Amino acid sequence: MNDYVEPVLDDFIESRFDIYSKDGNYYGIPFHVGATVAYYNTEIMDKAGVDIDSIATWDDFIAAGEKVVANTDAIMTTFETTDIWSFWPMIKQQGSDYFDENGEIIVNNETNVQTLQFMHDMIYEQEIADITPGGDFHSEEFYGFMNDGGQAALMMPMWYMGRFTDYMEDLKGKIEIRPMPKWSEDGNRSAGAGGTGTVVTNQTEHEELAKDFLAFAKLSEEGNIAIWKILGFDPPMWTVWESEAIREDNKFYQYFGEDIFDTLIEVRDEIDSINITEKNPDMQNELLTNTYNSVLRQQSQTPQEALDQAAEVIQ
Repeated sequence: MNDYVEPVLDDFIESRFDIYSKDGNYYGIPFHVGATVAYYNTEIMDKAGVDIDSIATWDDFIAAGEKVVANTDAIMTTFETTDIWSFWPMIKQQGSDYFDENGEIIVNNETNVQTLQFMHDMIYEQEIADITPGGDFHSEEFYGFMNDGGQAALMMPMWYMGRFTDYMEDLKGKIEIRPMPKWSEDGNRSAGAGGTGTVVTNQTEHEELAKDFLAFAKLSEEGNIAIWKILGFDPPMWTVWESEAIREDNKFYQYFGEDIFDTLIEVRDEIDSINITEKNPDMQNELLTNTYNSVLRQQSQTPQEALDQAAEVIQ
C-alpha cells in the first residue's frame, strides 16, 4: 500500500502504521489511533474531593486513590489478569515493550519489572486497586462492577468509549476522559494500544480495485470522519480532529462531554505504538496464563521471577 500511504502519511499518526509494516513496506491500514487514556468517574472523584485535572503523575494517581478509598465505597482502579490492557500501555508509555524494535525479548527489563511491582503494590501495599472482576475489562462481571460505581478510574484506549455507551449506560454524563498519568516530568501521557488493520490479500483477482477502496475507506478525510461518527474510534488522520464534522454532537459527546478530541490533541505526539513480532501471541499467552496470575493474584512469584520465566519460555 506504499503508493497510497506515503503521500498522506504526514496527516496521520505515523506510529500506527508501523505495526502493519515490514522492511519498508506498508501492508495494513489502521482503523484507529488506539490512544490509551484515563476514564474518570467524576461522581466518585468529586465525592472523594479529587480534582481529576490535578492528576498529572502516577504519584498523583496514588494520592487520589487513597482519597477515593478513604471517602467512598469504590476503589481507584483494577488490573486485568486475563487480557492485555493494563500492563502493556503502562510500560509502552515509558518507551518499553515485550520486544525491542529488532524483535529481541526485553519483557524482563528493569522498567517492566518495576511497573509490575508498581501494580502489585497498588493492590497489596497502598490498597487502592484490585484484580479486575471477571479478569478483564470486557467481561460481564466488570461491566456491571464499573456501571455500579465500583471503581473511579480506568486506563483503556479511546476505542473503549463504545463499551461504555453499549454496556454501562448508567455512567452517561459521569465519565470524563483525560491523559494517562505520566511516570516522569517529561514522560508520555499515552500509548498506542491494540490495533485493527485492514489489508488487501494476495488472493484477490482485483488488486487495484481493492487497494483503491481500502485507501478511500481508511486514508481519506471522508473515511476517517465516518470512522468516528459510526464507530466512535479515534481516527488515525489527525488533521480531521478539529474539523466541524468531527465536532458535531453525537452519542459519544453526550456521554463523555465535549473535550474528547481536546485530550487527544494534547497527547498527539506522545502515542508510541507497540512492537509487533511473530512471537507476540506466544508472549501474550504466557503473560496471561502465568505471569499476571502468579504476581498479582497468587503472589507466588516476584515480578522479576515471573518476567524472567516469561522471557525464558518465549526464548
